[in-house]
Amino acid sequence: MTKPSPNAACPCHSGAKYKRCCRPFHQGSAPPRAEALMRSRYAAYALGLVDYVLATTHPEGPNWEDDRAEWAAGVAAFSQSTSFDGLEILSSGEGEGEAFVTFRASLSKEGEDASFSERSRFLREDGRWLYHSGEPR
Repeated sequence: MTKPSPNAACPCHSGAKYKRCCRPFHQGSAPPRAEALMRSRYAAYALGLVDYVLATTHPEGPNWEDDRAEWAAGVAAFSQSTSFDGLEILSSGEGEGEAFVTFRASLSKEGEDASFSERSRFLREDGRWLYHSGEPR
């Protein structure tokens, strides 16, 4: 995976430049909404930003792994073997400390379609949104 130019289209497929979309979040700014976190996580997978994916996962969610090295290796392998072809937000809504984002991710892996739809749950902890879990749609 190559590092994107700040002026390139954002890998989250928002239509905005990377520098004005997900890059600030990847550099440490907190996404203000769960939908922005969802987009930035998609872009992080596309770019192989493993630490970002791990750091934005809720510790009580089913995807959390105590063996950080093994978890990181799994995320890196998925990112490297997958083509991130598109992202469509189908719905988004948030409350005080919980949010849901339904999306369709267009992916391919080894030339095969690996696309899926999910309703993701996000929880707000210490002022930051974190991905908790997802249900296939």
